[in-house]
Amino acid sequence: MQIDFTSYLDYLWALLPETILAAGGLLLLVYDGFAKKANGNARAVAAGSLIFIALAAGANVWLMGVEELGMTGMVALDGFRTFTNFLFLAAAALIVLVSVQYNIREGMTQGEFYALLLFAVVGMMVLAGSRDLILIFLGFELMSIAVYVLVGFNRRDPRSAEAALKYFLLGAFSSAFLLYGMALLFGASSTTNLGLMGETLDPATINVIGIAGIALLAIGFGFKVSAVPFHVWTPDAYEGAPTPVTAFLAAAIKAAAFAAFFRIFVVALGDLHVHWERIIWVLAALTMIVPNVIALVQDNVKRLLAYSSIAHAGYLLVALIAANESGMASFLFYLVAYTVMIVGAFTVVQVLAGAGDSRQQLTDYAGLGWSHPWAAAVLSIFLVSLAGLPPTGGFVGKFYILRASIEAGYVNLAVILAVTTLISYWYYLRVIVAMYMRPAVAPIGRVDWTGSLRAVLAVCAFITFLLGVLPSWPLLKAQQSVQGLTPVAERVLEVDPLARQ
Repeated sequence: MQIDFTSYLDYLWALLPETILAAGGLLLLVYDGFAKKANGNARAVAAGSLIFIALAAGANVWLMGVEELGMTGMVALDGFRTFTNFLFLAAAALIVLVSVQYNIREGMTQGEFYALLLFAVVGMMVLAGSRDLILIFLGFELMSIAVYVLVGFNRRDPRSAEAALKYFLLGAFSSAFLLYGMALLFGASSTTNLGLMGETLDPATINVIGIAGIALLAIGFGFKVSAVPFHVWTPDAYEGAPTPVTAFLAAAIKAAAFAAFFRIFVVALGDLHVHWERIIWVLAALTMIVPNVIALVQDNVKRLLAYSSIAHAGYLLVALIAANESGMASFLFYLVAYTVMIVGAFTVVQVLAGAGDSRQQLTDYAGLGWSHPWAAAVLSIFLVSLAGLPPTGGFVGKFYILRASIEAGYVNLAVILAVTTLISYWYYLRVIVAMYMRPAVAPIGRVDWTGSLRAVLAVCAFITFLLGVLPSWPLLKAQQSVQGLTPVAERVLEVDPLARQ
């Protein structure tokens, strides 16, 4: 099938996965409003959300065979969009599976939880597939509004309310930066279309309005991806939010923000690389150094993983700034590896925390390797992968990013990445040492492992090992997904052959 964006009807076909999820979210809201409020209803709504996620995935498969006529539409029909769509849908499915038992345990049986989750995924998919600043901003707001509510969904917990308030205030603040940056770029280029903007803005003649717009966009995205120094909301929001929502924030929301970051800066503003290179370099360096150092003294495991998540944003920024052929592929590969290992880690934390998320301290994990060997084993797998030790997907992902940064000439960033990875070993292994080499202070009693929780952890652990042992196939898919997106390094060297010397 061919799609011609001169016909507005074709936009419905181009946005078919998003349309299915949006319709699914509305139907779930209506069903939940008329159905009896009970645990069984919560399970039914969760099952319904999985059905709509599967249908959206099928529509995404269909999109892979669709041909686009021209490149001026507001919606992209490229491999990058379909790849990230699958990532968002997979992450959402995992969160649905791990949240059912948690929501029932915490008394959060309202069906709108899953509807909001679907609406957030719609916003994420719009973000990753947009070629227009207006549509990107709409995607951001749709995603953000749904997530604000999800973070504060546990109305009985004051920590959840505090987290939602902080996230909402700083999220609105960052949206203002994004909007002002987009407005200034529109003023400098007279268009909001990313393709036309890249052709209009000349790196040699761009005015101060365009440069200011780029700087404000970088700040706005810095908030969205939790880059230092715009990360201050992250530890509190991650700690106070319901743990499945925390996993969703750390994995899918961050991946969506990075996908939009990538499409704007690397694809659309690639020729202006000289004007944003130093900004992203500083953000990447700070985001790798600061959270890894702060995490060394964290005794709350959930908060420790929050700072770990910030540090991993720094590693992704290195791939973004390199953005050569291997850097673009490693960017997508690392998003996949990071998603499965962070979702797996937070799932274990969720189960062990118990009612009210009361057990989050490192001392609560002492002796866990002997009292709950299954939980300790899978958590150790995810921690080892987050640390970047072989044979895991985290190690391979960091290796590819390291290689891409060296190839692009960013040796200093490669050194910082290597050193901060070594620093991170301390706090990751600290948890493992507590589980296997420390006597239990307050032993964790019986833990309720449902079939869906075991399935999610098994899948995440398997993929983590698979990406570490057999990375060639997923890396090939990542490379195919970024074909047609001109690497920044090539364009910079065409303009200035001495740019990397």
